[in-house]
Amino acid sequence: MPFEQTFHPQFRDADADGLIGLKGAMHYFQDIHTWFMHSIHKGNDEIPEKYGSAWVYTRCLVSLSRKIDYNDQITLKAWMEPYRQPVLVNIEMLLYQHGEVAAMGKIENCVFSLERQRPQRLSAIEFPDGIPEDIPNSIPDFIRLDKTAENMTERYVRTVRYSDIDKSSHMNNLRYIDMFRDAYDKEFWNRFGARRMEICFLSQSREGETLSVRSRREDNAVYMAAVHADGRLAAVCLFSK
Repeated sequence: MPFEQTFHPQFRDADADGLIGLKGAMHYFQDIHTWFMHSIHKGNDEIPEKYGSAWVYTRCLVSLSRKIDYNDQITLKAWMEPYRQPVLVNIEMLLYQHGEVAAMGKIENCVFSLERQRPQRLSAIEFPDGIPEDIPNSIPDFIRLDKTAENMTERYVRTVRYSDIDKSSHMNNLRYIDMFRDAYDKEFWNRFGARRMEICFLSQSREGETLSVRSRREDNAVYMAAVHADGRLAAVCLFSK
């Protein structure tokens, strides 16, 4: 049975048009994932101190059916997909409002050793049996994004600041969304009308680092990359209609 929470949408999560879109939906999907793991005492509020580990996102996607308003509560449902190998695991999520699905999401994540800086098996945090569920759904699969910044143009350079950092001492996943969206202005995003976002996280970004934010535009897609000063990729991203 999926983990479920209901609450009121927040204006702080709105886009410039006053409604809640891809960014806000991803905020809510991270919330439901966080609450889900907290409910079984395997969240980032406990496992860093107990096991020296933390959940780290490797990929995330949001698919938006319509923007979220403030005239009704939202209900979030989340569950863990059955996994082949207990390292990379997917959390699938649905967001309901007005009796219908407003957004769908998926997070690929792993347990990460904070000392050794590498992924671990779920057994490293004594993850309980019986959590994954095979629930039929229409949530889209991840796209295999090209892990390159070739043929992209630099839009601006961003410095990772204190307010970007989370408990794992790297830039929080949600900060990448604003960083990528800031590559273009309000007029562009209003005209483009993105309905799907996918981000692949490739290396961690630390406080004080600079990231070159680059992009390549096509008719129905915007491809983006964040590049460390040494040329390594921090993340690649796709916005599409």
